[in-house]
Amino acid sequence: MNVAVIGVGAISKMHLAALCECGQNITALCDILPEKCYAAKESFGLRCNVYDDYLQMLQSERLDVVHICTPHYLHAEMICAALARHIHVLCEKPLAINEEQLRQIEERVRHTSAQLGVCHQTRYNETVRYAKQLFADDPITAGAGTLVWQRDVAYYRSAPWRGKRETEGGGVMINQALHTLDLLQWFCGMPQSVTAHISNDTLKDAIDVEESAFGIFSLPNGGNFIINATNAAKYSFPINLMFRSEKHTACIMGDNLFLDGKIITKSDGLPLFGKEVWGTGHVKLIRDFYDCIQNGRKFELDFYEGQKAVRLILKMYDAHGERIAV
Repeated sequence: MNVAVIGVGAISKMHLAALCECGQNITALCDILPEKCYAAKESFGLRCNVYDDYLQMLQSERLDVVHICTPHYLHAEMICAALARHIHVLCEKPLAINEEQLRQIEERVRHTSAQLGVCHQTRYNETVRYAKQLFADDPITAGAGTLVWQRDVAYYRSAPWRGKRETEGGGVMINQALHTLDLLQWFCGMPQSVTAHISNDTLKDAIDVEESAFGIFSLPNGGNFIINATNAAKYSFPINLMFRSEKHTACIMGDNLFLDGKIITKSDGLPLFGKEVWGTGHVKLIRDFYDCIQNGRKFELDFYEGQKAVRLILKMYDAHGERIAV
């Protein structure tokens, strides 16, 4: 299939490497800074066209699939533009940064023959898949996720869209902790309500979004799950996920699964193309996305699945320490 990548920043390298690994035909790259495209062409040995205007690229190329790896605020408009042309889309998280963008995407999804996929690649980690199957018929009543990472002033100043509500949509929750929250709701189910606090104690002069967040989500079965996330650490630690049901207690730490007090290691066995914190799930997710397109299957991480984490995060931002319905 003919594939294009829009946005040739850091995360695009994961997509390009995975596309090459999967044998897809990369025919175009687009970035407002074309020199990034030319550097990627050389690095990956590509023979493709280069654009600095994504609409021109969509009009000029005969594309089957577009990968969107741009800053958060651009995702919705680019998704809608591609789906309007019935081009399949695989978009990096977050799917959108506000309710209006979600409504726009949903409207376009209803009127296209193309599939929209969202990159929640941590669902494809071997430890996660193993634990998910373990709890398939064993309802979880308690879950918790902890993300303790380091993002300093230099990180936020590395790109003008970072750390701004208008362009990033939020801070640690919508950027770094979205995957953790997505896994919590995937395992535990969508909650009924949330009580949440967000704060910025260490980066007030650099960002206008949160560097720390805490949320308690109430489940229909009477249980709950909790997320605690911060970018204020001096070092980035492995993410911890914990789940409890009537039968089992499970803890996922990095690539290790601790089940009822015993360690079970599940290795993905795939090359690591980027940051260790990104994991290796991109390759599996992208393989699955293309297999769905080629074989007429529905991709699991579609709009309706991908929007769940975004809606929960937006509710956390609206809570202001109060309990509100989800």
